[in-house]
Amino acid sequence: MKKTLIAVVLAGLASVTSTVVIAADPKAPKPDFEISGNFALVSDYRFRGISQTDRDPALQGGFDLAHKSGIYAGTWASNVSQWANPGGSMEVDFYVGYATELPMGVGLDVGHTWYQYPGNEPGNDPTNAVSNDTREFHIKFSYSVLSYKFSRASTTWFGIPDSKGSNYHSIGLEFSPLDKLTLSAAAGSQKVKGSTRGENSFKDYSVGGSYDLGDDYSLGLTYHRVSFKDSAAKEDWFVPGAPNADAQIFKSGVVISLSKTF
Repeated sequence: MKKTLIAVVLAGLASVTSTVVIAADPKAPKPDFEISGNFALVSDYRFRGISQTDRDPALQGGFDLAHKSGIYAGTWASNVSQWANPGGSMEVDFYVGYATELPMGVGLDVGHTWYQYPGNEPGNDPTNAVSNDTREFHIKFSYSVLSYKFSRASTTWFGIPDSKGSNYHSIGLEFSPLDKLTLSAAAGSQKVKGSTRGENSFKDYSVGGSYDLGDDYSLGLTYHRVSFKDSAAKEDWFVPGAPNADAQIFKSGVVISLSKTF
């Protein structure tokens, strides 16, 4: 469940020094492909406000390939708890998309993400007969410091039966009031369709920031909060007697992150 503003892992600004400085050729063509990577250590992996690691730390990382046309693809992985992947301890995501700029400076991003849980097969989770593997389409618009994103599941949504078509709306704000400092805030609303375990729809909120440490390192701090339409429904997400039963994965909390891009 790749995060955007859930576990703040924002890229630091690149700092390049040399004894000899050579000006870049402004006429040099942009390369057809660009490859980048990222690595992070977070105190808690949160996806849409909900802890995927029972409020324990996580190691995360990924790679991205982008074409100058705007087409991109990538992969990202993180360790997760048994409640997120009953058959293993990892989440591995794959995604493809297209990003461009529309008239008047409006950004557009459309794509598809595959959330994969190696080792998780139907029946591993005592409460489910389907795998937690999930696919979502998304479309995102951005303008200046504001953004809006809509996501819709094209498969069952993270192991909940009959949840195909579940959707998520989110709005975000991101700006830099000071050099090296980026502040952000987000609010989202998740509608889970076809739930057989109570009203699983919820809203999540986050506010935080990141500071550029130099050499492509960034330090982040984010506060998360989740609220359910049915306050008793969150108890239905737990497997009775499971190790995560007292983990309070929905409890509000702060996530600290240290990330590096390369």
